[in-house]
Amino acid sequence: MTRERVMTDPRELVRIELKKAGFDIDSMQVPRRVYLLADDIYDAMVEKGCGEYKYPLGGALYVFKNNPQVGFIKGKMCSPGIATQAEDLAEGGVKEFIHVGLAGGIDPQLKIGDVVLTEGAYHDTAVAGLYGFDDDFLETTPSLTDEMESALRRKGIEPKRGKHWTTDAGYHETWGQVLDYRGKGALCVEMECAGLFTIARYRKCAAAAMYIITDVITEEGWHIGWESDIIDEVIAKLV
Repeated sequence: MTRERVMTDPRELVRIELKKAGFDIDSMQVPRRVYLLADDIYDAMVEKGCGEYKYPLGGALYVFKNNPQVGFIKGKMCSPGIATQAEDLAEGGVKEFIHVGLAGGIDPQLKIGDVVLTEGAYHDTAVAGLYGFDDDFLETTPSLTDEMESALRRKGIEPKRGKHWTTDAGYHETWGQVLDYRGKGALCVEMECAGLFTIARYRKCAAAAMYIITDVITEEGWHIGWESDIIDEVIAKLV
């Protein structure tokens, strides 16, 4: 059996959806780079007026006012959701994907408000295998990850760089899994990025990701940081 596309072509569906909204996919000037943002980060970007709405491509795609080659969008939830979104964006012409999200720390040295810049995701999801990738680790694009690290450091943000874990079961991480992925060098866990990295690899696009640590699980318990102001402060820095 092969894993080639048989009946579906996302470009045709994207073309139809855009046509209904009054856009021609062949004449659109879609940004080369798109940031896929967690809800709170996306809302902060829109509120600050960082870009203007341009296209209904994979959602509401905004374009930076000072650079039409860069845009941002609210990232879909969970690995299958963001994978479908990335397929649509890639069909529109996006070549670089950067996920900026929220994650739970599994490394006991992490603190709430830390920023993790990932080098890749251990995937505990079905998407990668369905696209024909049987290895359990999906890497970022090193040059793009290095670029993101330099940009963060220039703004005074010192990221923790390492691997992470993506799962589709957000409330069902077992202690055995935590210890297993921690032993493999995973710093945190989230629910989307393996899907994004799968599509980037399949479509031969570049991908990177960074995460704000909102909670940390250790042998001493689950430490939740949503009641503090630090997460909002870090989001403001990233914006």
